[in-house]
Amino acid sequence: MESIDKTATKAAWVYNTSGPVRDVLKLDKEFPSETSEDFKPDDILVDVVAMSINPIDYKLMQTYKMLLKLMFKFPVIPGLDFAGKIVATGPDVRGLKVGDHVWGKQAVARYRSQGGTLTTRILTDTKCVYPLPDSISFNDAAGFGVAGITAWEGLVEAMHVKPGQRVVILGGSGGVGTFAIQIAKALGVEVTSISSTTNLQLCKSLGATHTIDYKSEDVVARLGETGPYDYVFDLINDNGLYNASSKFLKPDGAFYGIAGDVSLGYMGSAISRKLRPKVLGGSSHAYHNYLLKAEPKTIKEFAEFVSENGIKTVTDSLYNFDHALAAFDRLTSHRAKGKIIVKMD
Repeated sequence: MESIDKTATKAAWVYNTSGPVRDVLKLDKEFPSETSEDFKPDDILVDVVAMSINPIDYKLMQTYKMLLKLMFKFPVIPGLDFAGKIVATGPDVRGLKVGDHVWGKQAVARYRSQGGTLTTRILTDTKCVYPLPDSISFNDAAGFGVAGITAWEGLVEAMHVKPGQRVVILGGSGGVGTFAIQIAKALGVEVTSISSTTNLQLCKSLGATHTIDYKSEDVVARLGETGPYDYVFDLINDNGLYNASSKFLKPDGAFYGIAGDVSLGYMGSAISRKLRPKVLGGSSHAYHNYLLKAEPKTIKEFAEFVSENGIKTVTDSLYNFDHALAAFDRLTSHRAKGKIIVKMD
């Protein structure tokens, strides 16, 4: 590996305290870059071409300051997803070389200690990096990470879905939802998606057999007509639908939601699901929260499945690196259809 200049810098969006995104996230165009001394034998240095932001990025930014200090080394660079070009490799790296196009998801431990991917260059390792096929663009690959793997783990590793089963995807037009519909369809699962009026056609085009407009339809009644269902993939933390589960879910069916939200609203909903008995309006069905693991084996299986089944990133919008704050404005509006991508040039 060639020596890397110790004085090298990179551009990075960073924050040093918690608070609203526009108040705390700042662009540093001379942030210290990684050097040869930072490398471990199986490390890879990547020039980031594109990355995507996820709700966890702003939720962490807005969490309690004391908790944030316990979790991260400051300053913090947000972001986990990336796609880019390899510029240097450690001596133990095999199968990847300088110049290769790759995509990946930064390891959480590394994210906490050295920062995320909303920057022009990152240091990662071979367990987090996968070759990028010529048929997939950097922008599309940048959206695979958190959202795609979350959808995969929910359907394949948590629910263990089988062909012919029926799944409701609540929040089908979001980042995770757009991947979940495609993955479920490819696995032979019948999908019913719930979204707003403007997103019905999108969900249908991705493979949903039934689409339900929560703004104009009686969701519970429609699910009763199209069910019964094996699972509900709850991507918006909806206790109202969960409490009515006996009307559309099979006796042995279950809800699955994504754990990891640190907001009081989420924690309150989770406690209510556990403690509210059926006689007081609760549900007798199980509600399982799972936490994204993104083990190397899982990411490899997901990468192969994406390539073999033509799974696509649904891109809501594309922003230049200097306009990352506008990208977060779009994300926090909760109106995005699919992924929000940030490109470096």
